[in-house]
Amino acid sequence: MGPTDFDMHPEAERLFAREAALREEAEEVLARSGIGAMLAEARYQIVGSYVMKTMTWRDLDFERYEEPDWERHWEVGTKLGATGWCVRLNCVDVYREDPNDFGLYWGVRAADPARKEKTPRSDPTVWKLDVWTARPEEFSVAPPKREQWASRMTEEARSHILAIKEAVCVEAEYRRSLLSVHIYEAVLEEGVTGVEAFRTWWAAKYGEGTGR
Repeated sequence: MGPTDFDMHPEAERLFAREAALREEAEEVLARSGIGAMLAEARYQIVGSYVMKTMTWRDLDFERYEEPDWERHWEVGTKLGATGWCVRLNCVDVYREDPNDFGLYWGVRAADPARKEKTPRSDPTVWKLDVWTARPEEFSVAPPKREQWASRMTEEARSHILAIKEAVCVEAEYRRSLLSVHIYEAVLEEGVTGVEAFRTWWAAKYGEGTGR
């Protein structure tokens, strides 16, 4: 089987409907909060699962490619806070914090300020936004491969990516050592389908003891 010669996942209709609903909700939140327009004005691009149409949870990624400047970065956070939608706003200078990583980061938890109940950190209805600034060459392995992945994306492949993402997103390794880019790589480059087949592939290539 080639990397894009897939049958449709048996739960594709449900997975696609869930994904479309999340993207529609994301667009509403970005518009109503003003965050979307503010980040666009600051030259951030929305990337990741929103663009690939592989959304599985309330998570959005933004990137700005430029020479990092702390004052410009801080200005973005000030504007985010002024929207009133930020339940949590976390600022990190990764250049100073991690010698093996790069970037200026805003981590946002966003929710409608009109809601009356509290919004605990684990609330699944709260949107998570990762907002990064770095030099183009400092971003991870994902950007150079996005065009390649997009060219190989079919509805059949997308159905399998969504199924794997839905299954592994609750696992302890996810977002630590098991990343969404690994799922795109497995399905779109190596033709891996099925959750168990993905776990076996990932353990062999990226798991503990592999040296990766």
